[in-house]
Amino acid sequence: MSAAQTVSDFRSDTVTRPTAAMRAAMAEAPVGDDVLDGDPTVRALELRAAEWLGKDGALYVPSGTMANQIAVGAQCAPGDQLILERSSHIVCWEAGAAAANHGVQTRTLHNPDGCLPLDEVADLIGPTMIHHPPTSLLSVEQSFTGLGDAPGGRVIPLEHLSALREFANARGIRVHMDGARLAHVVVATGIEAPRWTATADSVSLCLSKGLGAPVGSMIAG
Repeated sequence: MSAAQTVSDFRSDTVTRPTAAMRAAMAEAPVGDDVLDGDPTVRALELRAAEWLGKDGALYVPSGTMANQIAVGAQCAPGDQLILERSSHIVCWEAGAAAANHGVQTRTLHNPDGCLPLDEVADLIGPTMIHHPPTSLLSVEQSFTGLGDAPGGRVIPLEHLSALREFANARGIRVHMDGARLAHVVVATGIEAPRWTATADSVSLCLSKGLGAPVGSMIAG
């Protein structure tokens, strides 16, 4: 390999390194006290994220796991049921936090394209009676990362998400979008974020997934 060639590291989307301009922006950013009046730079980020996502408000948190778990905890009670694809991040990569933190039971189905078929979701909801956990939340990933026979990088069609939202609304169930890579979807499809997030009550967005930030996520609703 010649000295003029550049190596690109695609092992992980979190190996991003801050540029000199980013480091300078960090050093020069106005800061505050979160205990008192808040940090003006973080607040500006939250306002910008809420606007970009088309939601009323957004909160900056250290990780995508925390963002998703805030959504689960805010929309489920202990003993409730959360339905999602079996290789979802919430199921496979969050240390069982839905159960450990919130007492929430996950019910999973398998679809390599990341969609939640409405008939299969309906089968998992179960009857309304004391012996069955109430279903309070559906969760989708956009884009869908997947595992095994569910390869990553799939964009769940807007038509499916809209149908899922209508299905959920009719049953009094909320929808969460794990939008860790939603910015990728916006670029790939040319469809602005608010059209995607209109299909969900809450949405997370990871700032380190190809966006250049060293850490952090947003949770909006």
